[in-house]
Amino acid sequence: MATGTLYTYPENWRAFKALIAAQYSGAQVHVLSAPPHFHFGQTNRTPEFLCKFPAGKFPAFEGDGGFCVFESNAITYYVNNEELRGSTPEAAALVAQWVSFADSGRVPPASAWVFPIMGITHHNKQATQNAKEEVRRILGLLDAHLKMRTFLVVVCTLLWLYKQVIEPSFHQAFPNFSQFWAVLGEVKLCEKMAQFDAKKFAESQPKKDTPRKQQGSKEEQQSPRLSGKRRKRQLPLRQRRRWMNVSRRWPLSLRPRIPPLTCPRVPLCWVSFYFILIY
Repeated sequence: MATGTLYTYPENWRAFKALIAAQYSGAQVHVLSAPPHFHFGQTNRTPEFLCKFPAGKFPAFEGDGGFCVFESNAITYYVNNEELRGSTPEAAALVAQWVSFADSGRVPPASAWVFPIMGITHHNKQATQNAKEEVRRILGLLDAHLKMRTFLVVVCTLLWLYKQVIEPSFHQAFPNFSQFWAVLGEVKLCEKMAQFDAKKFAESQPKKDTPRKQQGSKEEQQSPRLSGKRRKRQLPLRQRRRWMNVSRRWPLSLRPRIPPLTCPRVPLCWVSFYFILIY
């Protein structure tokens, strides 16, 4: 029987998988999820923690004998007994099947639906609608599977959906699946579907200050005269001398073309020379 300490933050649905498995198997798991023993974002960055769990991820489990393992599915497998893991190769394959289905089939649509409401990602109306339809399809699949069965290994994956957006009118069509929330004890489920709040999302995003270089470039774009003067000042000294030292005897067609913004004043001798020719 496994015994040890589980490091996690409060209300972590990934840690719930290991805790439920421990209750069924009889494993003794001590949870550290609050100060002073555990600080989210700090404990997992300490050298002591990284020495045991190099990835620095939660949840993480440390056995009383010194065995350390992270990733929720691996922890759940470790605290399970032989009956829960699957006593036959076929039963073990089915357990692995539903665990994989939870990670690949349910987490992506749940994230696309809930993350914008929580202010984690941008809101996309079409993506949210597609996620709702996908969640509805998955719940129908699970509800049909549970008509003749009384156990499920991946109920925790949809916990945040039931706490945020799946209201009673939504999950009433799936009674066989919804009854499994009693396994988690006292869980406050969603009474009204949460909606995306653009104002709240804008307030939760960090404000980015415009660098001075970008501000200067915008000023140059708005005032072309100022930008022309700056370009004239930035003209290399060697190039300016080149324009001034042009030979007076060069034909006009052979003289270098001078940019209008960098053109120096024409010497007086050039003006008198052209005037004599025209005259």
